[in-house]
Amino acid sequence: MYPHDLEGRGSLKKYEYLHSCLRRDIRSGALQAGVRLASKRELAERLGVSVSTVERAYDLLASEGYVLARPGSGFYVSEVAARELPEAEESEEGLDEGARKVFDANANRNGIRLFPANTWVRCMRRILSAQDSEMYETVPLNGLYELRRAIAEYLFESRGIVVDPSCVVVGAGTEFLYSRLIHLLAGRPRLVTGDIYPKKLVQIARNSGATWEFVTADLHGMRTEELGATSAQAVLVSPANLFPTGAVLSMERREELLRWVEAEPRRLVIEDDYDSELRYSQRSLPTLFGMCQSERVIYLNTFSKTLVPSIRISYMVLPHRLMEIYRDQAGFYSCTASSLEQATLAEFISEGHFRRHVNHLRRYYRRQRDVFVEKVDSSRLSLVGHLLPSEVGTHLLLSVDTRMSDRQIVEAAAERSLSLDMLSEHCACQDVLHAGYVVLNTASVEEARVGELVSILEEVFADDIARAEASRGRR
Repeated sequence: MYPHDLEGRGSLKKYEYLHSCLRRDIRSGALQAGVRLASKRELAERLGVSVSTVERAYDLLASEGYVLARPGSGFYVSEVAARELPEAEESEEGLDEGARKVFDANANRNGIRLFPANTWVRCMRRILSAQDSEMYETVPLNGLYELRRAIAEYLFESRGIVVDPSCVVVGAGTEFLYSRLIHLLAGRPRLVTGDIYPKKLVQIARNSGATWEFVTADLHGMRTEELGATSAQAVLVSPANLFPTGAVLSMERREELLRWVEAEPRRLVIEDDYDSELRYSQRSLPTLFGMCQSERVIYLNTFSKTLVPSIRISYMVLPHRLMEIYRDQAGFYSCTASSLEQATLAEFISEGHFRRHVNHLRRYYRRQRDVFVEKVDSSRLSLVGHLLPSEVGTHLLLSVDTRMSDRQIVEAAAERSLSLDMLSEHCACQDVLHAGYVVLNTASVEEARVGELVSILEEVFADDIARAEASRGRR
C-alpha cells in the first residue's frame, strides 16, 4: 500500500518515488481494480509533502493508464491496469545496488516525466463536462473530425504541408495503421527500404504477405541511387530521422527518390516522419509529401513518442485516390482509437499545448545531447570512442574502436547492470561496417546520471582504453 514516508527514495524525486510505489502496488494487486486512491490532500498530509507532489504522481499514473481520473470524485485504479498494461520497470531504489539497471536504451523515462499531465487532464475534464453525445457513439472510420482538422492545421504550421482532413486516418498506433496500409497494396506487394530499418514495420508487412528488398543505408540515410535496381512497388523511408542513426535524407536524395516514384504509374512512397518534431537545428528540409506533386506519398506519424506511450494515437495522410480505396476496403471498421482521447488530443493541439510541449522537449533534449557529448569528450572513453553528430531525435551513436564483438559488448554491459542497444540489431545484415556502434537514448537517463553511465561504459571498454593509453605512452 502507500509508503509510510519517502525516506527510501534515494536519488528519485518525491513524486517519482510515490508514483513508483503506487504503480508497484497496482501491478501486484495490493491496490485492486476500482479502488479509490486517497485524496491528494489526505495523502500529502500523511506523507508530509506538498499536494502538488501527490498530484504529479497521480497524473503520471493516469497518463500511463494505471488509474482513471473521475472529475469531482478522485482517482481510481483502472479496471485493465493489472491484467493488460505492459510490465512496468522496477523502481531503481527497490533493487539491490548490484542489480540496478542504470540505463535502458529502449526506455523513454524522461519523456514520460516531461509530459504535462495536469494540462492533459484539464483538457479531458473539459471534454467530459461538455457531455457531447459524440463521445458515446461509434467513432468514424478515419477518426473524429475535430482531431483530423487539428492534425491538418498542425502539419501546415509545423511542416508546411497542405492536408485535406478527409484524407487523414487516425488509429491506435503506427503498427495498426501500417498493417491497414499494406492491405491497400494489391496481391503480395514488393517493398524496399534501407538496410538500417524499422524491424517491427518490416515484420508486420511480411506477416501480411509482402516481400522486401533492401538498399544500402549509410549515416546520411537511404542510398536512393540503388532503387532503380530493385523491383519494388513502394519504398518505406524515414527522411527526417533514420532510427537509430539520426540520419537526415539530403535534398539531392529526396529529389532522386521522387524521380524514382514518378517513373512508374503505380509506385508509392511511405514516409515515416518519426521524431521529426525533435529537431535541434533551425534548418528543416521539406517533407516528401509536400514535395511530391503527383500524390504518390503516404505520410505517417505518431503522438506516442512526443506525448506518452500509453496514448497510442497515430495517423496517416493518404492521397485522395487511396483514401477512396481505403473507404471501400475498410468502411465496415470503426476507428481503433478512443473518442475521448481523440477529443482530448484535438483540444490539446488546438489550444497550443502540444506546440508548447514539443518546444519544451526540444530544449530539454538539446541540453541532454550536449551533456552526453561533454561527458564522453571529457572522459577516458574518448580515447576509443566518439559520438556521431546528430541534429534530430533522442538517440546518439557512440562509435567505439574495440576488439569486442557487439554481443560481447552487450554481455559485458549486462554484467554491470547496464542494458545496451547496438546499431547492428537494427540492420538487415550484421557485418563489420555496422559493428561497434552503441545506441544511446538520451531519453533514458536523467542529466545528473549521465556521468555515471559514462563511467560504466569506461568499465565495459576498459581493455580497449588501456591499450589506447599504452599506445600513447609508447609514442
